[in-house]
Amino acid sequence: MQITNSAYLAVECMAHLTGCTVERPGKTLWLARAIQRSVSYTEALMSRLRNAGLVIAKKGSGGGYVLSRPADQITIADIFAAFDEPRIATARGGARADESATVATAELAGTEVLWDSLRSTVLDYLNRVSLSDVASGGVHQLWDGRIAFGRPADRTERPSTQA
Repeated sequence: MQITNSAYLAVECMAHLTGCTVERPGKTLWLARAIQRSVSYTEALMSRLRNAGLVIAKKGSGGGYVLSRPADQITIADIFAAFDEPRIATARGGARADESATVATAELAGTEVLWDSLRSTVLDYLNRVSLSDVASGGVHQLWDGRIAFGRPADRTERPSTQA
């Protein structure tokens, strides 16, 4: 699974905007300093968030950005979607359509299920985490100790498979 740096930084920008209001919007320079990136890079992030309908740009000398809706109504999945994230490959990487016909379907079936389940688990989690959770530090309360496929986390030490 690969999540881009831009998606991570967009979450950071959005978390900083939770304290902003229409009267005091978050300015690009302030956001750029907060995420330690250039103003132009930050502006590009904010443009994608604005196009996704997650922020509103206020024009003029007192302008900047504000959230388009309350932070508890914006999920991390919403933010990642603005950057087409998360990207999890569910097919054989690099295989062309005619090549994949030579690979037994049964051989791929297990891995396809694995990657689809992983993607589903990640997206489910990201859909449960709101921007408000992140800004308030409440994310740790959302993790319930489960792993993919809903099995409890095995906290026992596994025997070594090496001789």
